[in-house]
Amino acid sequence: MRTLDYYRVLGVPPGASERDIRQAYRLLSKQYHPDISPLAPEEALEKFKQINEAYATLTHPIKRSHYDQSLGLTRTATAVYQQRPVSSSVPTRRRPVRAEITERPLSPTEIFALFILGLAFVASLVLVFVVDWLQG
Repeated sequence: MRTLDYYRVLGVPPGASERDIRQAYRLLSKQYHPDISPLAPEEALEKFKQINEAYATLTHPIKRSHYDQSLGLTRTATAVYQQRPVSSSVPTRRRPVRAEITERPLSPTEIFALFILGLAFVASLVLVFVVDWLQG
């Protein structure tokens, strides 16, 4: 059994989204980074290692699933936790339980694939008109 509760280390509830975990990690890593932390170097380094370990586990879907199982958490239990605020130094907001839609720019490969798809569609339309015209 682990003695370290990764959710408490990051100050997020067990049902936190990956985005909330990332935000908490960024805030805490800035606060406890050994180069800039006001804590003693050994203490800051230990806290920073805990934060990194928690982040690495909670952002990896399989590791997080195993970790949640080791705590006895189920999907239902984590959905209930999403509705409860957790006291921490990291502010959390209440959000309805739903899938998050994140937008990102298209990669060059995706743009090329869309171009080829469009080209194939236009070519097939032209082929239909040519065959129709030839048959009369």
